[in-house]
Amino acid sequence: MGETGHPELACGIGSWDSDVYGNHRLLVRAATTERSTPAVAAELPWRRQDPDPSAVDVIVVGPSGERVRNTVAVEVTDEAGRIAFEPTDGPGTYAVHYLPYAHTGKPYYPQAAYRPPTRTADPGWVHRCGLHSPAGWEKLPRAEAFAYEAASAVDSFAPLGFAATEEERTLLQQAYPDEQFLLFGEDRAHPLGRYARLPARWARATPFAPLEVTAARGEFYAVQVGVYAFQELTDVRAEVRGLPFPVRCVSTGGTDARGHAFERRVEVGAGRAGALWFGIEIPEDARPGLHQGEIAVRAIDGSERVLPLLLTVGEDAVTDAGAGEPWRLARLGWLDSAFAQDDEVVAPFTPVEAIEAVAEGEGHRLAILGRTVELGPDGLPRQLTSTFTPSVTRSDGPSRDLLAGPVTLGIGRPLEREPLTLDQPGPARVRWSTRAAGRDVILCTEGELEADGFLVVRATVEATADTEIDVTLDVPVREEVARYAMGLGLTGRACPAAYDWNWDTPTRNQDAFWLGDPAAGLQLSLRDEHYARPLNTNYYREKPLRTPHSWAGDGAGGVRLRTADDVRGLTAFSGPLALRAGESRCFEFRLLLTPFKPLEPGRQLSERYFHAYAPPAEIAEYGANVANLHHATPPNPYINDPLLGADGLRSYTQEAHRLGIRVKVYDTVRELTRHTPELPVLAALGGEIFSPGPGGGHAWLREHLGGDYVPGWVAPDVGDVAVVTSGDSRWHNSYVCGIERLRRVVGVDGLYLDDVAYDRTTMKRVRKALAASGGTAGEAAPLVDLHSCNQYREADGFASSANLYAELLPYVDRLWLGELFDYEGADGTAGADPAYWLVEISGIPFGVMGEMLEGGGNPWRGLVFGMTARAPMTDVRGLWRAFDQLRLPEAEMTGWWATGSPPVRTGRDDVLATTWEGPGGTVTALASWAGEPVDVVLSSASGPVAAYAPAIEGFQPERRFTAGEAMRVEPGRGWLVRVG
Repeated sequence: MGETGHPELACGIGSWDSDVYGNHRLLVRAATTERSTPAVAAELPWRRQDPDPSAVDVIVVGPSGERVRNTVAVEVTDEAGRIAFEPTDGPGTYAVHYLPYAHTGKPYYPQAAYRPPTRTADPGWVHRCGLHSPAGWEKLPRAEAFAYEAASAVDSFAPLGFAATEEERTLLQQAYPDEQFLLFGEDRAHPLGRYARLPARWARATPFAPLEVTAARGEFYAVQVGVYAFQELTDVRAEVRGLPFPVRCVSTGGTDARGHAFERRVEVGAGRAGALWFGIEIPEDARPGLHQGEIAVRAIDGSERVLPLLLTVGEDAVTDAGAGEPWRLARLGWLDSAFAQDDEVVAPFTPVEAIEAVAEGEGHRLAILGRTVELGPDGLPRQLTSTFTPSVTRSDGPSRDLLAGPVTLGIGRPLEREPLTLDQPGPARVRWSTRAAGRDVILCTEGELEADGFLVVRATVEATADTEIDVTLDVPVREEVARYAMGLGLTGRACPAAYDWNWDTPTRNQDAFWLGDPAAGLQLSLRDEHYARPLNTNYYREKPLRTPHSWAGDGAGGVRLRTADDVRGLTAFSGPLALRAGESRCFEFRLLLTPFKPLEPGRQLSERYFHAYAPPAEIAEYGANVANLHHATPPNPYINDPLLGADGLRSYTQEAHRLGIRVKVYDTVRELTRHTPELPVLAALGGEIFSPGPGGGHAWLREHLGGDYVPGWVAPDVGDVAVVTSGDSRWHNSYVCGIERLRRVVGVDGLYLDDVAYDRTTMKRVRKALAASGGTAGEAAPLVDLHSCNQYREADGFASSANLYAELLPYVDRLWLGELFDYEGADGTAGADPAYWLVEISGIPFGVMGEMLEGGGNPWRGLVFGMTARAPMTDVRGLWRAFDQLRLPEAEMTGWWATGSPPVRTGRDDVLATTWEGPGGTVTALASWAGEPVDVVLSSASGPVAAYAPAIEGFQPERRFTAGEAMRVEPGRGWLVRVG
């Protein structure tokens, strides 16, 4: 049998049109010497894993490449097939394609439909050959099956995808009648993945035979042990004993994405196969030679079976545990990494500072970049203050209070409180806690504030006797601050005076509401201890939000907004909740204090993005200085695993750096390429790494992952296929380590994130990994930009992208929002409202600036937010040249959104102006949201001003306006002028 894994057939790779015939075939040799032989019979030992082989067509192709129409499938089972066909090309090799499919739907999200059996044989030929009955097949001359071929190495079922027959399984059980399960050592190059049937390779191997492997010094060596269960195994435990090196079982637990240890329950059904994976950490100074140990596997009843492990350490050593060579599977060692899992500060944030106690026993005041939090003795914010300037370009402006009164959490009865305690585990975090008691309840309140503006409070109510509570959270925000709102079903807009909302998580990805203005705001989100990050970007329905058991109550929970006496009262309520003695409910609420950091308009206008693959010299000639390399491009060919092309990516990056171009790569964890060597190992971890789902999608996913997954994106131009990952798993640990390596070893300058599946904890770690690893990238600050398609759609649960990703934005440098966004506002849609642009698209209220995508955006409206479209899909070189001629990157920007007296006025509320003041003079961009052409007269504090509009290709003609002269502005258009 050898390495192929198939007892009867040699295995290899062939070439044919897989879109017509599928990815798998058996080769049969027709030995007849007469072209007139009417039919031959072939027995096909394909050993299939697909669920219903008899429902799939079988196609025979002759040596000439022509399909043999006279073909009859006499019998098709999962173990083998019996067919007869006419050898139309005479003696020779005929190919039997047994999983033909057609892909339907969109090319990026195809659905494979396997071709059903189709009668193509001439009825007269069938009758002449006696194939109208099974007995006729037995009388035909034989064509011998001698080989299996796959369309590519990644498509191949070899060596473990060929299932043992029922007879082989029976013989194995008869040979080991007293065993609950058998163990099979297997090389790391042959991962079992999700093939649940006993592999034929193992059926003919010797169970419990020693596993002999050879590793390098310094390597994280991955070891696989197969388990075949005769009885159902519901809680499998495993360990490696006897080796002088650290070993851990990856399959039975590890360290989650937040640095917490966890255990994973391993089950193997009766008659099914599974795999356990171990990681051996071999020191660089390990003694070369043989090291003996054993792999022990225990079932739930305590019975244990042992497989000897013979590990030979070679003389050669590897660096970085072997992670630079993905075929070693050493990157599995990253799964439990806690790299950058700390409370250290990352730029531009400053440590959380406990300024002083407000008064003895009455709370504390905490300061972070541009914001202050005053805590009351109940552990809730008493006041929130912002010192960001109105234009959000600095954090040293005048102090503004957000709250009109303390945040309160009521449970329907008075409470006796214990003192508030405070501690600081690291520069970037402060924690506090307090406890209170009342009639039939205990309330434990824990909170924390981080340097980026993340504030969370977890209030747990425990009943000491049967009781009923009615929880309300009141956040009173000053009306002059709460000018805009977004979330809970509202797209970005002027804040309404009143609003009501109720939970509907199966169809609505909504649990957060932002309100404020660009220089001071907050996002309130409501969760409980069972929160799990939902999927997004077309996948929300596969894994929606979990309705918080506390806030939603028994169906009466919701949120209401009311405005009175200059206060916007935001109230979350549970409705009446009955608690039994000993029962508890956790009411978690998060306040993201916005903006997170000052805007950097100069950086925004001087970093020119080229979002497409091109040689660095071509990008430099175009005038761009930042290259975004999407996946499915030559230097970054694989979906979300750029390290697989590290050598080519490193060469590209080095050439780009030589020309003054920084390089960013597409890399998220939302999906993962089928080419990742570790993918079968990750698939074997059940639903931990890959999100459970309906299955289907591309044929490769169906053939190698079975079911219970969510099909991901497909890149047809490079033949790549991906599967969707969970929103929260150990793969995030691996991802962070991969980012560190991309920066330190490959030399990339940052990341392009295309909709993100991870949370703020992973985003912080990513930023720290980029900041900590200079390497060949030099000392320049890393760059991260975030793109999103408009998530406010049915498929995505009607979640505004800016609201959805707000928790990530402290660590993002630029936004690109995105496909399906409304920039024009035709027929009175969202884009007709500049508040929608400000809150939903620009990123400015969060301390980030952005760019436009859909249809190239609107260049005039975009410019008053400092936004352009992105090259080369839109030619923005004319604007780039104008920015340099007017020296805008060196100027101080005052946005139209800033309160106070603007440097330049238009005299109209529907024609907005943003001004830059610097060495190039005073420059103003203006854009109209009026429904018809309007005339405006530009003025400053001293009166009307003259203006000069330089010629900008595709944007405006050259024009001069005298002081007081009316400037005509067309609907949806504008000007860029030097005034004075």
